[in-house]
Amino acid sequence: MTRSTQQGEGRKGTRQARSDRSREQILLAALDLALEHGYQGTTMAAVSASSGLPIGSVYWHFKSKEQLFVALLEHCHKAWMEIHSGPEGLRRKLSRGIAGLSGADPEHYTKEEALLKAAAVWALSRQLGGLGEDNEVRAAYLRMRVEMFKVDVERITESVPADVVERFPDLPTKLTVLSLALTDGFYVHANSDVHLELDFAEYADMAARALEGLVDDYARRAAG
Repeated sequence: MTRSTQQGEGRKGTRQARSDRSREQILLAALDLALEHGYQGTTMAAVSASSGLPIGSVYWHFKSKEQLFVALLEHCHKAWMEIHSGPEGLRRKLSRGIAGLSGADPEHYTKEEALLKAAAVWALSRQLGGLGEDNEVRAAYLRMRVEMFKVDVERITESVPADVVERFPDLPTKLTVLSLALTDGFYVHANSDVHLELDFAEYADMAARALEGLVDDYARRAAG
């Protein structure tokens, strides 16, 4: 490789690194804005101002707001997969999903997880405030939700005794459905202006004990 070729490759690498940093800045700015203002309230101009990058740079990386939000969901999904890559029992899942995402336990909370939970609203029908069936962001979220559900089932399967799973193979799926219903419900409740002041950590513990009790019941049935 000639010296001029090496210099050219070096400049190319520098430009790529700079482009990657700009893209990351845009995504992080969009994440903060989306959590505060939602999809409808987040504009490309606001992302430009928040990221400190010119509007042309934002549009160079993302041709539309839909494309930006699809990339943002992919960023959050990657972070979620890393967080949930290891063993995870019902109690940890519910603590993270109820106490963490409600803001009651900041140590069990990430902005990426919060956005994925908030994005569930986008999957609703248009009549209920969703984005509508023709929206790319909604379609991307639904694809990710399917993948996340499969991971949740795998993690919960690992936490249930093997003999119980063998006797009741659909139990982990049922527990996953129940845990999602609980975490989704408490998240909506925590972000509603019309709700009681609740101790979300206490309710996370109650939810965990309820589902652990179900597992114990199935374990007795498997042994009997």
